[in-house]
Amino acid sequence: MYNRTYETNPELWDDNLSFFAKIETQDSSQGILASGWHRRQIEFEYPTVRFRGSSNSVGVVDVDAHPIDPKTALKRASSYELEISLDSLHLEEAEELLRAFVPATEAGQMIQSMDKMNTRVSANRKDSPLGSSEHVSGAIDLLSLNLPARSGDMKSRLRFHQRWCRVFVTDKGTITLYRAFTDEEKPPLRWPHNCIWLNRGIEYYSQRTDNLGSVRNAIEAPIRYVQYNLENWRVEFEFWQDLPFQIANSDNLEDASDKLSIAQQEIGVLSSFITSAFLSLRNLERRVENNPIVTRDAELERLTRSYIEALRERIERYRESLAKASSLMANTAQSVQALASEETAKAANRTNAFITYASAVFFIPTLIISFYSMQIFEMDTEAHIPSTAFVALMCLGAVIIGILALLLARYRSNRSERSPKTEKAGPK
Repeated sequence: MYNRTYETNPELWDDNLSFFAKIETQDSSQGILASGWHRRQIEFEYPTVRFRGSSNSVGVVDVDAHPIDPKTALKRASSYELEISLDSLHLEEAEELLRAFVPATEAGQMIQSMDKMNTRVSANRKDSPLGSSEHVSGAIDLLSLNLPARSGDMKSRLRFHQRWCRVFVTDKGTITLYRAFTDEEKPPLRWPHNCIWLNRGIEYYSQRTDNLGSVRNAIEAPIRYVQYNLENWRVEFEFWQDLPFQIANSDNLEDASDKLSIAQQEIGVLSSFITSAFLSLRNLERRVENNPIVTRDAELERLTRSYIEALRERIERYRESLAKASSLMANTAQSVQALASEETAKAANRTNAFITYASAVFFIPTLIISFYSMQIFEMDTEAHIPSTAFVALMCLGAVIIGILALLLARYRSNRSERSPKTEKAGPK
């Protein structure tokens, strides 16, 4: 299941519009509606949560005893938390869904504003993409991060994703739109990850939520997701730390080189994640200082600043770990280079030894053949010349004697190296 990616199973992400909504109707009944990836992941994360309705339609979970009708519940919602994962395949469906919560004009403006998101961290970025609106009082942009844990499966490739989201505050709740992934970002996605935080706890999907649709809930979700993935980072970094020591203890050059390549790639991913985590922190700092959604709510501002301090402390600590890892990688690369030099030296010694042995073995046969050739050219036809077979036998005998002599010399040399050195103990 975890080996599935967008490249191998795009239907896990693309089938149907991916959205999630927890709503409270006018009769005070609460329920959850979900479709596409959101529905599949909620059921994946919480096996006891089951949506009624066919798998290719909008599923419903009734939190209260009163069943919710998905066809009318959205328009009858008195408060809600809505989350939509945008993609190029279902933009019209996403806009149609938004029309159940806000007027058609504002729904279209919300979708269009996501294409114009300024993904650079800047205090001057516009925080109210819709301008003045009767139903939407403001918006805030947050950067969500995902470093999927491998749970100790080191054969799985370490990967990292980031995704901007925009939280719109409406008169009845919040609407969070996640920017669509590009074609380059999609293939490495590994099930069930989509750079969206849904691990709100089983109680969220089975019990009533007080203050449903609060701004705090919507802003906390991406921030807590960053915290969750920073913990994944710590676990993955601890796994990574074992690699340099394995490389240093390896006496196999090919194995050491492969592990060094893996270590370099993974430390690059871990470093990129911390860089993006720092950008997410900077963005949050800028928003808490300039965005009216935060500045006009003292409790929300206090809570956000506490998150900022916790994130800053952890990120700084992890940056120090990366600095130490850089030094460790340099030493590891030197170890691999030393092993490569040792292997090269051994190969050169073997080649030189072979050449030396071959020269020694074939030296006498070469002399025999040389004298034989000289006799052929210098003697007249009546002189007695050794036959070719006789000369060949002499050469073969010389080669055999030379090989035996070399083997005997090597045997004595190895025996003398293995014999323990003894020292004569003098009288005390």
